[in-house]
Amino acid sequence: MPYPAPDGTEFVEHLGTGATFDVALVRLGGPPRAPALVCKRLVPRVLHEHAGRAAMVREAKALSLARHPALPALARVGADRHGPFLLESRREGASLRDVLDGWRGRGRPLPASLVVHVVRTAIETLAELQELEDAGGPLGFVHGDLGPDHVLLGPLGDIGLVDLGAARFRGMDPDLETADRGTLPFVAPEIARGESPPTARGDVYAMAATLVAFATGAPLTRAREQAAKLVEIGESGLRLEALAAVEALSPGQRRALVRALDRDPARRVESARALLDAFDAAAPQG
Repeated sequence: MPYPAPDGTEFVEHLGTGATFDVALVRLGGPPRAPALVCKRLVPRVLHEHAGRAAMVREAKALSLARHPALPALARVGADRHGPFLLESRREGASLRDVLDGWRGRGRPLPASLVVHVVRTAIETLAELQELEDAGGPLGFVHGDLGPDHVLLGPLGDIGLVDLGAARFRGMDPDLETADRGTLPFVAPEIARGESPPTARGDVYAMAATLVAFATGAPLTRAREQAAKLVEIGESGLRLEALAAVEALSPGQRRALVRALDRDPARRVESARALLDAFDAAAPQG
């Protein structure tokens, strides 16, 4: 069946289908050069499940609260005979997975300057999001599913974050709490095991894991199956040996990333700002 574009829009391009959302580009009726919007619908499997509806509501509420250039802007929330949908701005850029694969496809390593820029800018972006406030105080923004497919490198070198179906935020209705566990092996062990909901400290872990995977191009676990990955990250932690060979980062910067990936959340840095401060303090001088 063709993708059901909401009334008042026209279908442009199908972007993909995930575990929760079926995503396409649509264009509002009117000027022919109107910018395309991202349309998100629930896949049939979760259309009538609480977890699916909760993910859609969380994304909509998170985007309405956390207004920041790194995030898509919410344009419309609606429902029709095909179910609920979201319309949001398209966040331009390539995922960190695609950036790394692109350089590999050319048979070339990532430039050192690109590694440093992406690592620092991604941490800084997460720090800014964690510090967002409104008249009611801190938003308590948590992405909840950071990984190489959800962190984008924009055309001007900016970092964007997409796919907020697992997001958490201040004042979230307890009914929206579901067993979201992120994406292995990037999710923090305590969250992957279901011992904790997504947290800000878990986001720091997931971002650090994403950036180590980007900088090294090496697998973070020996295991390939999901259950085996969970056991490995919980019992022995991620494989970080390849990080020592990333000369673009100083030894101190590499240590800062390793600390953010401690299996014990109490020993990790408490925020993205703390990780950024440690990363900058270890930058080469001169």
